[in-house]
Amino acid sequence: MLDSCSKHPHEMGVALCRRCGVAWCASCLVYSFGPKKPPYCMSCAMVAGGVKTSASMPPMPRRQVKAQMRAVKAQAKADAKADANAVVQAAEPEVSAEVERELADAYSQTDWATPWWEDRQPTLAD
Repeated sequence: MLDSCSKHPHEMGVALCRRCGVAWCASCLVYSFGPKKPPYCMSCAMVAGGVKTSASMPPMPRRQVKAQMRAVKAQAKADAKADANAVVQAAEPEVSAEVERELADAYSQTDWATPWWEDRQPTLAD
């Protein structure tokens, strides 16, 4: 799970900056190379564009940023899998021991040697 945004502590971070490796909210990120590439935070985007060189977060080594991104992605995948398992388990009806005994008694009373049509009770139409 990502930490809160560095600029807006009340907002949850949605991604890590590809240069400084800090978690930022959606309003603080810039997707310079499209939505499929990792984003920059505002100050790192300015540095990458050559506009501003001071007052920015120091860059983190690329290996460390990539390792952080992989860890966040793996955590998100594990959370999604746990949520999916919880939904599947909630959808399965729970059968109590008493109901299972009643079903077992009903099945044990059935005489499987006789066909079903001979075992049924006659109706008014018969």
